[in-house]
Amino acid sequence: MKPMVIIKRGEDGSSLAYEAMKEMKASKLLSGRVLLKPNITTNMPASTGVTTHPSVVEGVIRYLREEGDFDLIIAEGGGCDISRAFDELSFADLAMRYDVRLVDLNRDAFVTVRVENPLSQPEFPIAKTVLECDHIVNLPCLKVHTGEMQVTLCMKNMMGFITPPNYRASIMHTDFNRRMMDLLKVVRPKVNLIDGLVGHEGGEIQGEPVGMKLIIASADFVAADAVGAAVMGFSEGEVVHIALAETMGFGKASLKDIEIRGESIKSVRRAFRRAR
Repeated sequence: MKPMVIIKRGEDGSSLAYEAMKEMKASKLLSGRVLLKPNITTNMPASTGVTTHPSVVEGVIRYLREEGDFDLIIAEGGGCDISRAFDELSFADLAMRYDVRLVDLNRDAFVTVRVENPLSQPEFPIAKTVLECDHIVNLPCLKVHTGEMQVTLCMKNMMGFITPPNYRASIMHTDFNRRMMDLLKVVRPKVNLIDGLVGHEGGEIQGEPVGMKLIIASADFVAADAVGAAVMGFSEGEVVHIALAETMGFGKASLKDIEIRGESIKSVRRAFRRAR
């Protein structure tokens, strides 16, 4: 059976995320303690396309609150003062309104997890909160990236689980493609919604915002990344870690093997300017 990727277009991030979760029947895929992982690389507002819009996170929370008794946590370990970013970017207000716990993974205890048959990295220090959760809802942005990464979508968002942050940068900015596969052996998301309300071209934080008004959702993070990359104008197979993830058995990267629902890729595609 082909994995399904949903592309929704509209103005309201909360409604788009809610409807995408509903169409995926995401509550059937999740249980217990669920960690919501936005992309908060820095404390730049979501209008820049650099960070996940809190309205998208809100839509996910609304859906899960209606569908079951989930223990919800919003957690991130980005490259800034996360506790301050939670306050400045309205995540603290969101957590208070919906009685959701916030965790700054940069300050979390960590557990060193060994990688089975590593390609490059034999172990990772993973935030304890992540390992204590039952499932992950992955909420990355739609962005290009410098270097061999090329894009920052679902897979790369998992890097925020490595702690402390200085160690994260030291290991993941070398031999990224293979080390990303090693990280995915340790931690993988169950549900993925790419926040494409505003994309970001020209770089991961130093570029320019691109109004897209999209949500891209899937239970298959490889398929979601393949579609996200295609929407940004990358050709199939061009982004090495997406193609490599399929060979590792993590999901489908070939568009012919993916069922697209909602908007077509062609109707929403825009060639993002590559990172400088």
